[in-house]
Amino acid sequence: MSDKKEQQKAPEVWGYAKVAEVSGVKVPTLRRYKKDGHMPVPDIAVGNSPGWFPATIEKWLKDRPGRGFRSDLKDQDA
Repeated sequence: MSDKKEQQKAPEVWGYAKVAEVSGVKVPTLRRYKKDGHMPVPDIAVGNSPGWFPATIEKWLKDRPGRGFRSDLKDQDA
């Protein structure tokens, strides 16, 4: 018999759908962000499906530029 306390719970992993729900960014946009290197590297992948730990996505959301940020523009004061 196995004791429930001895069983390890698998870590929570978020796919595109959960990241979209939490971030408010649509799945196709998230796929483009990943392709263009604007998302964190997945913590895990099963086949072609990437997955991220919640802490990874929460940090990315905290650190990413806000809506409408133009990374192609240089500082106008320079």
